[in-house]
Amino acid sequence: MKSSLTISKSLQTACQFIEVQENQQLAKDVELVCQQLVNPHFGIAVVAPFNFGKSTLINALLGREIMPTKMIRTTGAVISVKYGKTLKTIITLNSGRVIKSNDTEILKEFAVLNRKGQRREDVISVEVFYPHRLLKNGVELFDLPGTNDREEQDTLVRDKLLQVDLVIQILNARQPFTQGEKETLHNWLFNRGIKTIIFVLNRMNELESIEDKNEVYNDVYSTTKTFESDLPQGFKKLYRVDALPAIKAQQERNIWKIITSGIITFESTLFTIISVQKEKTNQTRLLRVTAIASQVKSVLQKKANNLTKEIKDAEDIRNAVIEKGKQREEYLRKEFKRRVKTYRNWLSLDTLVATYQTNAAQALETGSFNNWQNSKFQSTILSYIQSIENWANQSCDEFQKSRSNRIKISFPSCPDVSLPKRQERDFGQWFGDIFNGGANRRKLDKEYERKKWQAYKTAAYNYLSKFRTDTLASLNKYEKTVESLIVFAIPPESSTVIQKRYYLNDLNSSLNAIQDIESLKIETNIYRLNWLKRFKFFLLFCKNCLFLLLQ
Repeated sequence: MKSSLTISKSLQTACQFIEVQENQQLAKDVELVCQQLVNPHFGIAVVAPFNFGKSTLINALLGREIMPTKMIRTTGAVISVKYGKTLKTIITLNSGRVIKSNDTEILKEFAVLNRKGQRREDVISVEVFYPHRLLKNGVELFDLPGTNDREEQDTLVRDKLLQVDLVIQILNARQPFTQGEKETLHNWLFNRGIKTIIFVLNRMNELESIEDKNEVYNDVYSTTKTFESDLPQGFKKLYRVDALPAIKAQQERNIWKIITSGIITFESTLFTIISVQKEKTNQTRLLRVTAIASQVKSVLQKKANNLTKEIKDAEDIRNAVIEKGKQREEYLRKEFKRRVKTYRNWLSLDTLVATYQTNAAQALETGSFNNWQNSKFQSTILSYIQSIENWANQSCDEFQKSRSNRIKISFPSCPDVSLPKRQERDFGQWFGDIFNGGANRRKLDKEYERKKWQAYKTAAYNYLSKFRTDTLASLNKYEKTVESLIVFAIPPESSTVIQKRYYLNDLNSSLNAIQDIESLKIETNIYRLNWLKRFKFFLLFCKNCLFLLLQ
């Protein structure tokens, strides 16, 4: 099993992720249960609303009127009652001043509410030391302010309940288990893992008939029976004690009245419970730790879920942007390739020859080649190039890239035409033309014109072939450059999301640590006593009863 220090550290680390302003009480509870894990003392808190007899019961347990008791709202601070060789009261103020007294009269000045029902703000602690065997071996009694009175006092009580090992809840026989008491039990005790609780039904002596007493007791017993308890098997959760008659009987040393008040049975049982509970203090405290840890886990899990959703929403938005960008990239690249392909198809030698060889040859023949090149031919080229470059520039601008250089247009120089030599007539052809009307001469001229035209066409073909080769090289280079630019740049993950992810990882680590705390193998079943311990505690109970009767 993990050490108390490790458990405390894990829980306090997890608490760092809690929004303190929204969960002040939970953060305070974490601090308190962690402190209680290493507290060497065994604390017993007496809890009840105003005027239910808290201080009177403590006085009855101690056999002396030590705590102030009046029909006004008295206890305004947590009064710690510890063992001491003599009666002594120590008041510690926030100024550092320590006030000591050999009686408890000083409590009326520092631990009692004023006429406005307000407690002193300068009091840090109130301690009463008294030589009673109940307080030996590190046992502390805490007289707490009345509940359901003032929020400030309720906060004091609620906090202190996590710092004790046993809670004594006093019930008033005239108004047992008010709705406020039930809510207090659930919200302040059971929901926080505090299950070591016993109930004291006070003021039964004020009920007139036995029937009323039995009815009240049975109703209260039925209610307390429904509450889950961490007390050992065999110990009752409900005890009847008439605190004020017990005090008076002790002062009068009336043994019978002391016995009938119920204080002997209750105090003897309390001694026995303390003996048993001391053996399982760590278990009891760990139950509270796991209960508080579950509350912390609930808060952190909600926070982790919200954070996970925030991160996922941000990722979904980013992924949608990326998907849209990729689709846009695909479209822009596809259209760019289509335009380049159209231009490349136009640059095929067959297309160029079929479309422009004749016109180029005619321009060469008429001496207007440069004019043809710079007008008709170049205008067609520019239309293709402009279509490609406009799309490329638009794509670069859209993706915030620098524009590529323009497609280089390189026209070959005006081709040199190797014209054929005109073939002259030989004598026979010349002589024959005399008789055939110049047929031989016309034939030779026609052949010359054919060869000359072929020479122009060959020159035009070579020109177009050279133009195609140079232009394709330039186009391929441009295409490669632009394709490297038409790329959607995936946006980096925002620093906020990265920080949230790191935070979530730490948060999940704390949640895992809390899960480990919750999974501790703590025995939560009713503590069962073997026969030897039963006999031992029976003897202890009898001994305590005898001692209390004879003291």
